[in-house]
Amino acid sequence: MGVRVIALAREEACEVVASCDRRAADGAGGVRGASVTGEPRLCALADAPDGVEVVVDFTSPSGALDALKWAVSRRIPLLVGTTGLDDGALRLMREGASRTAVLVAPNTSLGVAVLADAVARAARRLGASYACSIVEAHHDKKKDAPSGTAKRLASAARSGGGQLRDDQILAIRGGDVVGEHTVRFAGAGEYLEFTHRATSRDLFARGALRAARWLRGRAPGWYTLEDTLDNG
Repeated sequence: MGVRVIALAREEACEVVASCDRRAADGAGGVRGASVTGEPRLCALADAPDGVEVVVDFTSPSGALDALKWAVSRRIPLLVGTTGLDDGALRLMREGASRTAVLVAPNTSLGVAVLADAVARAARRLGASYACSIVEAHHDKKKDAPSGTAKRLASAARSGGGQLRDDQILAIRGGDVVGEHTVRFAGAGEYLEFTHRATSRDLFARGALRAARWLRGRAPGWYTLEDTLDNG
């Protein structure tokens, strides 16, 4: 993901001013709204240059917490695309949001943000008589199951009052599937399905850069990708 963020930054009117990975230290790349002027500097997170306006993290749960600590200490907005964050990590993220803007998005696709919004609205309108289920599929190298996106869609359905049991969130792993998520609402005599299929990982990089532009200069607080929909 870091490689694709760097590669697509020029097209998304962003400049990656530094990149940090396991070759230097667990951390994140700094994104500044401008055009790319050259290859980003590879460095340890602690040595990132001045001028960073947004931190974008696609690392690991431990790397995301390192990025949080760094961003909070400098009051720089943070976008976390890392998946597999546990409740403790999310609690620390929320605490950090009192000092800087934090947006946690296990899936940075614009389409998934729209899907989550639609799922919440559908659950609210269909009511508790429609049972909800989620089926997601990914490549066989994906570590977490269910995916962070499935959990996000589950949260959206439940926020709208949808009846969704944990055993109705199903994960499939195999092949080279980039990502597929289907949310079903089943009622008497009918069912309604919403499906999102990712065909390229570039959509996540583009979504992250779009969200980073939106996050730049935001006041401290806890944000979601859905917050960016009307201000893209």
